[in-house]
Amino acid sequence: MTLTDKFLELHKHLENNPDVETQIKCLIENAPQSSESDGLRALMYHEGIGYPADLDKCFELAERATEGGDPLGYFLLGFMCDNAETPDQEHGGPRQKYDHYDAERFYAGCAGIESVWRPYAVLWLGDYYFDSAQGGDPEIAVEYLESIAEDNSEAAGRLSDYYWDLIMPLYIEDDEWRAQLFKWTSVAARLSPEDYSYRMGWLYADGLGCEKSFEKSFDFFQEAFLNGDKKGAEAIAKIYEEYLEETPELSDTEKMKCRKEIDYWKNLSNVDNPASVKGEC
Repeated sequence: MTLTDKFLELHKHLENNPDVETQIKCLIENAPQSSESDGLRALMYHEGIGYPADLDKCFELAERATEGGDPLGYFLLGFMCDNAETPDQEHGGPRQKYDHYDAERFYAGCAGIESVWRPYAVLWLGDYYFDSAQGGDPEIAVEYLESIAEDNSEAAGRLSDYYWDLIMPLYIEDDEWRAQLFKWTSVAARLSPEDYSYRMGWLYADGLGCEKSFEKSFDFFQEAFLNGDKKGAEAIAKIYEEYLEETPELSDTEKMKCRKEIDYWKNLSNVDNPASVKGEC
């Protein structure tokens, strides 16, 4: 177990156990001096853990940590540059070393090293390059986010949002965009079903990046509804209406069943707590 692992294991209990702060301080002070311990001590000074909050001391230690290639040191310098916390900015003096223009390179330094801190840097860089007023290069944003998105719901969600915005509301017929929309929405729905099941339902309902499927769209809309999104019930009623309209060969019995489902799901869309009807769906 690395020093960072031990630090984070203790940190999980910090809020509920005041003695943990002392344990963390002892852990770091008794550890051999290294770029990793410098980075963790910098974080402690930034957050006031075991020491009074001191941005100057944080900056000094974070800078020293980066000399040894510590990813947390890079992350903290990026964060401080981005939030005007470097010493020269905080005290209102002239630019000496770093300011907000330097945030990107420090976050990039963190993103280039495999660590627990890397996803946070990558997410910042994704936002930075998506923002036309800052980095202004969506291709770079996508490249960063794709590097972690298979296991990171936020990154997968941002990629889904990006391709959704490219395609909608005009239903742009770009096969590559549609394929990427389906791919990353699928990942986002797996990692964060409460946020992206509804969108997956529409992808299957409209055949965006996939074969159109009433059954799969129904499943995802129902999952969205059971996760608290009432729009899921409204969407199910709508796909039943479309199915009824597009399938005139249905028997009278099947048509009657569809109408009952439409009424049922329209009624459920007015339920205040969708999760309360989970057993009925």
